[in-house]
Amino acid sequence: MYKITKAEYSGDYKVLITFDDGQKRLADFYGFISKSLHPSIHKYIDKTLFQQFEIDDYEIHWGTQFDIDPYDIYYGEFEAKDSPYFAEIEALKGQYELVE
Repeated sequence: MYKITKAEYSGDYKVLITFDDGQKRLADFYGFISKSLHPSIHKYIDKTLFQQFEIDDYEIHWGTQFDIDPYDIYYGEFEAKDSPYFAEIEALKGQYELVE
């Protein structure tokens, strides 16, 4: 089981996530949120709302309506590679192990 121990907002819908095994992932949520048709997820395109995430029970949550399983973040299974920020994330490789 993957447990999130820390999450820090890094700008432009990116969150630096630390797991209990010491691994870090810079996760870009823009593609996921912007393409979601579900209103309880898409509303987090508002950066003020997006930045209000919390860690609870080792998972990242946005209110009571939206969370992403730590496994999916660890392995990048929520990511949309056609996000306009994907090229920027590619450029950051080497600083952190990034979610793709």
